[in-house]
Amino acid sequence: MLIRGDRLTPQQRREVLGAFSMRWTIDNVNRVANWANVPQTERPTIDLCTDDEWLRDHAFYFVADGSRLDWRYFFCEPAFMAEDT
Repeated sequence: MLIRGDRLTPQQRREVLGAFSMRWTIDNVNRVANWANVPQTERPTIDLCTDDEWLRDHAFYFVADGSRLDWRYFFCEPAFMAEDT
């Protein structure tokens, strides 16, 4: 099931932020370390945003009961892809 980031429970939010450690956000405390060995030319060129903004703009795959991320998917989708239920 695909859930918009702005509709995540606090537990789901923690799981998503932990799983997507390469996100290009101001709030990501691991961003500098995670991107340290990536050449400058291969790093994102978009402006940094907050975790709240990033979550609002994306949707994430969870198992049917919403208890955990669905690990068949190693990516997220644009928020508009999730049903608005």
